[in-house]
Amino acid sequence: MTHAPVPVLPHPAPVTPAARRSYADHGFVHLPGLWDRALADGIAREGRERWPHAEIPRHGPRTPVTARRITRRGTPAASGPLLARTHLALTGTARALTGRLLVPTFAAYGYYEDDDEVFLHIDTEQCDLTLLTTAFGDVGPLHVHPGLIGSTMERLGELESDPAWDRAGGISVGYPDTGVTALNGHVLPHHRPGRPRPGLHAVAALCYRSLF
Repeated sequence: MTHAPVPVLPHPAPVTPAARRSYADHGFVHLPGLWDRALADGIAREGRERWPHAEIPRHGPRTPVTARRITRRGTPAASGPLLARTHLALTGTARALTGRLLVPTFAAYGYYEDDDEVFLHIDTEQCDLTLLTTAFGDVGPLHVHPGLIGSTMERLGELESDPAWDRAGGISVGYPDTGVTALNGHVLPHHRPGRPRPGLHAVAALCYRSLF
């Protein structure tokens, strides 16, 4: 009988000065290669296993859009013990990147079935830093909008509801499956334009907040 390799949690990874500058200047940075294929496979396996337990979160960003734009009921989410341990293990990396005393708040698999659209929004105050990784499947990149920093959720909802708003605009930001993309998601507005994605796919999001 062949057993799957035991996932090895990431050690606090050294963060280069260039990565810190890129995050500070642009609000996002890619940190690939933080773990091995065994952990990526373990996250994918756990993400698929947790799908039957996924629910629409009661709390989280709610972009106020017109009824015409409400095409889906939200992104179901679920967590799991391996994702929680990975979340905790990356605390040192999160602190090194931002220079802030960050603590883990929540981590979850966000599921997309047949479509990967995400409305324009900013993350909650529980996400001073959001780390994103592909759990399984094929989810398109986020589009970030530095020019909209400071916009209220109401303003973002107006844009999302406007048929003339360019949903292909912004800076396209993907994320790796053996590492993360770090996003200043509470400040930097972002969305995913959405396109047909047959089957089930998931992104893992790990959030941290600053103690002060």
